[in-house]
Amino acid sequence: MLRTLLFLFALCPSIFAAQPNILHILADDMGWNALSCYGNKDLQTPHLDRLAAQGMRFTQAYADAQCSPTRAAFLSGQYGARTGVFKVLNEKEPSFAPMRSAEAKDALGPETATLATTLRQAGYTTGISGKWHIANNYAVAALRKRKGYFDSYGFDFAGPANGNEHHEDKTVTAITDDIIGFIEANRSKPWFAFVSHFSPHTKLEAPEALIAKHVTRGFKRSANDEGSSTERPIANYLAMLEHLDNEVGRLLTKLDELKLSDNTLVIFTSDNGGLSRVTNNAPLREGKGSPYEGGIRVPLLVRWLGKVKAGSECDVPVHTVDFYPTFAALAHAPPTSAHPLDGENLLPLLTQTGPLQRPALFWHMPTYTTNYGRTPCAVIREGDWKLIHWFGDYLDTTGFTPDDKPYGKLVVGPRTEVFNLREDPNETHNLATDRPKKTTHLTNALNAWLKRTKAKLPTPNPDFNEKRWWISASKE
Repeated sequence: MLRTLLFLFALCPSIFAAQPNILHILADDMGWNALSCYGNKDLQTPHLDRLAAQGMRFTQAYADAQCSPTRAAFLSGQYGARTGVFKVLNEKEPSFAPMRSAEAKDALGPETATLATTLRQAGYTTGISGKWHIANNYAVAALRKRKGYFDSYGFDFAGPANGNEHHEDKTVTAITDDIIGFIEANRSKPWFAFVSHFSPHTKLEAPEALIAKHVTRGFKRSANDEGSSTERPIANYLAMLEHLDNEVGRLLTKLDELKLSDNTLVIFTSDNGGLSRVTNNAPLREGKGSPYEGGIRVPLLVRWLGKVKAGSECDVPVHTVDFYPTFAALAHAPPTSAHPLDGENLLPLLTQTGPLQRPALFWHMPTYTTNYGRTPCAVIREGDWKLIHWFGDYLDTTGFTPDDKPYGKLVVGPRTEVFNLREDPNETHNLATDRPKKTTHLTNALNAWLKRTKAKLPTPNPDFNEKRWWISASKE
């Protein structure tokens, strides 16, 4: 990575003449096709479409399959296999499943979540508002009173937006207010703002006027705030997307008013794929929680006026871990051997000056999320090829709906699936048997990565009970 930084300094010195502000907006459970610039025909998202028109739209951007692992990867620049945060914090595991899940860490400490600290040391003022969920609690507001808590993670400002007080819109407006105030107070120096939304994650909460608008358009209002796949597309969910788009518009307008747009890198993305119960990720397979494309592929828009070509697209696979080294490069903060980064600096892609160097992307999901049709597995994507290895069992979701619990029929035994994503983006043709050399190569590369990162693996469960396998410890 250090060679890449030196190369970029030599090739594009003007890019690094000043430290740009960084506005990173993270949606919660927004699928890859939720925005009209990604093909949503049920809703227009003009403000986020504006980002796409003025910057770069990524067509193969990835996150982890669920919230906590993605947020941990963002703040650490490391895969969950390395940090130990590879599942949602405090999520219960089945007691009688065929495998015992690998034990995950219950928090990502400030010694590992160092992105904000790195930027602060490079001269940035750092702020966050909204969702936390990598340690101790769900929301930033709930932890603000702990003296020095966010300071230890490198944040100078932690917003007071409280989800418990803003059920009418999932706290979207309050989070936006927090970040606008932060930007206004720090406009004269470089800043990093992490806008960490709770929306459009369920519960379905949006301004009533917007819900009524989409009901009038002919969409169903959900019978409850958790939604159902039989109601899709859901008026409540569309209202959440529209409200989020409107508030992103408010942020962009404020940058214009403060004359900061030209020197601000704006990123919009999501922490995982869309929840299948409330949205359809087709033609991608499955949704949130799943290792298939619908669970891990996300929207990614990047605007940097004058540096990133307006209206450009990029089909190179990128991952959440890439933001840390990218921001570090922008901040003139070279990496240290004490904190190895799994991501790669994206500036060559953003400035269209060169390719990335890495051969593959990886995911480690050694736990059960039976509501999302997943059992313990690991994934590698190399070029157009993707391999999923299920360690000891598999859920066949044929004939099931995302509302079913568990979501799928248990098939005991390890399983390997190989897909060519260029020819088969919806992952319907398993080529593991047809392409034995490719399967062996990908398997060896995945196993080498698991060993290199010292990944914790699931083990056979002596308490396996076929009739009770999906019951979690919390239900006993």
